[in-house]
Amino acid sequence: MDRASFQRREATFFAAYLASAAASCSLVVLAPGSIAYRLVKVVPLLLLCAARLRERQGRLAKLVGLGLFASLVADVVIDSVFVAGLGVFLVAHLFYLAGMGLPKRAADWLPMLPALAFGGLMWGILVGSGRAPEALHAPITAYAIVISSMLGRALGRALVEPKDHAARIFCAGAVFFVISDSLIGVNRWLFPLPLAAVWILSTYWLGQFLIFRGSARSAA
Repeated sequence: MDRASFQRREATFFAAYLASAAASCSLVVLAPGSIAYRLVKVVPLLLLCAARLRERQGRLAKLVGLGLFASLVADVVIDSVFVAGLGVFLVAHLFYLAGMGLPKRAADWLPMLPALAFGGLMWGILVGSGRAPEALHAPITAYAIVISSMLGRALGRALVEPKDHAARIFCAGAVFFVISDSLIGVNRWLFPLPLAAVWILSTYWLGQFLIFRGSARSAA
């Protein structure tokens, strides 16, 4: 494929992703819980999964592809069974973690500390304080550990290890994913946020897209 054709394909893909993400953010306000919203909500991740099947070179890309598929499943079930969706998202983060691999030097573990500290802070606000339902304490605790570890590993790759453009893109995606999940917890159990669903979805779509791009060899 020549460069011009590749650029056109990439532009079409990005436009489709952006349009479907924007549509879901609109429908979550205009028709929350509707069939139209549920159908449109899965389109962005379907696009990322399809694109990854087409360009799955490298261990990180393959495992992120599995994480994207797990996220797609989680998106389908979380509105109906929250704890099930949370569990499948946990699996997605485990795939992202496995793709990044273990740090090779002691210094590479340091970024885990602020990430785990933030996760601990959110855990204290939502679980330690008893604001989240007691039945969800164990699932939220497990999820907080895993997503904080994923963020810490992404920070290590972007800031401490030999830096590359792809690692920084991936790290930005991890940050936005954590922001999205934090907004869910705050809105559900701390205090209602204005247009919460829009902020949650928009940061989520941005996070997943950046993780997808940051795991592609072409981003390096």
